[in-house]
Amino acid sequence: MKTAIVQVACLAACLMAAHQTAAWPQYAPTCEEDIRAAILFRDANVNKSARWGSALKSWYGAGESCPHCADDPCGHHGYHGNWEGLECRGDWIIDNGWSRWSGQKSAKGPCKKITNFHLPDRGLEGPFPEELKYFPNLHEIDLDSNNLIGELPEWLACMQKLIEIDLEENQFTGTLPKAWGNLPQLEEVEVDDNPQLHGCVPYGLPADEHGGKVSFSTDPKIGTSWGGTRINGMRCQNAPMPSCDHTKIPADAPMPRKANMTVPAHDAMMTPEEAEKYFRDQLDKDTEKRVFSNP
Repeated sequence: MKTAIVQVACLAACLMAAHQTAAWPQYAPTCEEDIRAAILFRDANVNKSARWGSALKSWYGAGESCPHCADDPCGHHGYHGNWEGLECRGDWIIDNGWSRWSGQKSAKGPCKKITNFHLPDRGLEGPFPEELKYFPNLHEIDLDSNNLIGELPEWLACMQKLIEIDLEENQFTGTLPKAWGNLPQLEEVEVDDNPQLHGCVPYGLPADEHGGKVSFSTDPKIGTSWGGTRINGMRCQNAPMPSCDHTKIPADAPMPRKANMTVPAHDAMMTPEEAEKYFRDQLDKDTEKRVFSNP
């Protein structure tokens, strides 16, 4: 009997140890592929305008408090992360019809994944930012209340982990891409107040719901919402999946900086203000070098 009890206790301890090993340690770094995607996005957009530059100014190192530190968008201070607008919430779990975030402490893997992209209310201009396609683990894209223009991209259908797309109060044109109907986990699509959007709603998009909450927040669960557009509300067939080859991170994408920057030995007597300016100048030069060498 004692032997059996010991065996059960050992088994329980092993299972607990295995679970702990699988979870993100508190100080786990951000996953390399996620950082590379974020750097690609930053480099492509930071110099587009003053508004874009302001929105992405923290996307270096460990954020505004330490831009010269090793690149770590997720950080160690909760899911909000070091790089403004990027969140690292854990794994998305669906169990018996219920959906929830695991939280960082129960997420699997040796590194933290960027799961949520939030840059609303920034006055951001231009077309839908194509570099979003490189983020491999996004569950949410929130770009509402900006000044984005042009047609909505079909390739968003390649981001199969998406749960929420929030693009209301912009200036998008055209129709809802029918390929978006192939996104299996979508709970919410908000395109309200894009006056030039028109056409039908693909069958695969969520129903027009007005009850409950979105699974990962306290926001009301809207479903598919298109008020303030010319969308007719009729449902139409999904389109086939587009090619997704171009959504893979390019082999020559920049690698994250894995160590803190240091000042040259001959400048070791810099004041903190001088050192901060030196690091910022170096970061700007590095960004410009990558952008101009990869037009």
